[in-house]
Amino acid sequence: MKKILLIFLCAYYLSPIIYCQDVQRFAEHDLMGTARYVGMGGAMTAIGGDPSAAMDNPAGLALYRHCEIATTIDLTIDRTRQTEDSYQRNRFSVPNVTGIVAWGNPNKQRGMIYNNFMFSYNRLTNFNREIVAQATDLGMVSTICNITNDRGGLSEDRLQNQPWYDDQVAWLSILGYETYLINPTENNQWIPATDFTEGSLSISELGNYDQYTFAWASNISNQWYIGLGLNIPTINYTKHVSIIETDRIQSAELKSMYHISGVGVNGSVGLIYRPFQSLRIGASFQTPTVIKLSEQTESDMYTTLNGQKYEQLTPASGVISTELVAPLRTSFSIAGQIYNRGMIALQYDYAHAPKDQKLGISPMKDIHTLRIGLELQAYRGLFINAGYVYESSFLKEEPIWLLAYNDIRTDMDYRYTDNTQYASIGLGYRSQSVVAQIAYQYRWQHLHQYASEMHMTPMEIFTTTHRFVATLAWRF
Repeated sequence: MKKILLIFLCAYYLSPIIYCQDVQRFAEHDLMGTARYVGMGGAMTAIGGDPSAAMDNPAGLALYRHCEIATTIDLTIDRTRQTEDSYQRNRFSVPNVTGIVAWGNPNKQRGMIYNNFMFSYNRLTNFNREIVAQATDLGMVSTICNITNDRGGLSEDRLQNQPWYDDQVAWLSILGYETYLINPTENNQWIPATDFTEGSLSISELGNYDQYTFAWASNISNQWYIGLGLNIPTINYTKHVSIIETDRIQSAELKSMYHISGVGVNGSVGLIYRPFQSLRIGASFQTPTVIKLSEQTESDMYTTLNGQKYEQLTPASGVISTELVAPLRTSFSIAGQIYNRGMIALQYDYAHAPKDQKLGISPMKDIHTLRIGLELQAYRGLFINAGYVYESSFLKEEPIWLLAYNDIRTDMDYRYTDNTQYASIGLGYRSQSVVAQIAYQYRWQHLHQYASEMHMTPMEIFTTTHRFVATLAWRF
C-alpha cells in the first residue's frame, strides 16, 4: 500500500496572492436570508424588523414588539457556461433560523421602551458551482517549471529521497519531476518535457459559509434604535480541480483537492434614527473577521509521454493551519414611506480590503455595493417586494495567482469577477401572529477564469443563479 504523507507547514509559507484569493472567496457573500430580505435586495439597514436585516444591522432588532420564531428554506439552481454547453448544480438549504425575544412596555413613549435579544443562524454563501471549460495553452507545465526554477532553481537531488518532507520544495515540482513532465538543464534550471497545444479545466465547488449571531438592541423613545451583535462564522469548503493538457498523442493531468474549514469571530454595532414617522436613517459597522483555518490538500498527477504512462510515486496529502482576516464592513441606508402604502430604501455597503501583513499593501480592491429595495402594501396584510443589487469586483484587474516556491497547494486556478448583479421580487403576508413570504432572485456574473499563472488568455465564463425562497414566522 502506498504511504500517504502528512506534512504540516507554517502559514508563513503561503504566498500573499493565495491569501488574496482565499479572502475573496469569503468576502463576496451571496444575497441570502429571509424571503422579505431577498425580495428587497437586502436594502434593509434602515428598515429593520426582519431576522436577516438584524444580522446586517443589529439595531433593526429594536423594531420588534413581539417575540418571534422564524425559519427559511430555499432552492438554488446554479448554471455556468463557456460557450454553448452549460452545467447545472441544484441545491436545497435552510439559510436562516431565528429566535427573537422582545422585552418591554408598549405603552411607554419615552426612554428605553424595548430591550430585545436574538439568536440567529444565517447562511452567507453557498459554494455550489461546477465549471468545465476548454482552451489552448493552459500553462500548467510552464507554471510547474517557473516554481521549480524560483530562487535559483532546484537541484535534481532535492527532488529525490523523500522530497515531500522538504519544506523548501513545492509539491508541484515533485509531481512534475516524478511523472517526467519537467527535465533539468544546466544551473538547476528546468524546462517542459514537451509542448502541449490543447487543454481543459474542470472545477467542482461545494460547501457553506455560515454565521451564528447573538444580538441585543434597544428602542429609545421610538426614535433611536441601537444594537450590538457578536457573530461567529464557520467555513466548510471543498474544491476539486482537474487540469488536462494534451497534443492528442501525449498528455498530462493534474487532479487537486483543496478543503478548508474553520471558525472565526467579529462584532457589529448599528443605529437607526427616525427623525419623523415617514423617514428612517440607518448605519452599521462590522469589525474585520478573524478566522482560524485548517487547510487540506490532496494531489495526483498522470502523464503519457512517448507512449509511456507515468504516475507520481506517492499520493500526496497535506494539512496546514493558518489564519485569514476578512474585510470590515460598513453600511449606510435611508428609507422613506410612500403615502403610508409602503417603503423605498437606498443602501450603500462598503467592505474594506485588509492589507497583506508582510507587504503592508493590499492586492485587493474594496467592495462597493449599491442596493435599492421597494415594498408596497397591495392589500391589508399583503405586501409586494422588489430589489436590485450591484456589487463591484473584489480583485484588482487581471490578478495573478503566484504559487509559492515551497507550497503544498497544487490548485493553481483562479478567477476575476467583473461584478455581480441581482434582481428579485417577492410576495408576503403579515399579521399579528403569522408571517409568510416567498421570493425569487436572479443573479448573474461574468468571470475571467484562469487555469494557472501562465494562462495568459482567460476563459470567459458566464454564471447565472435562480433562487426560490420561502419564510414562515410565528409571533407571540
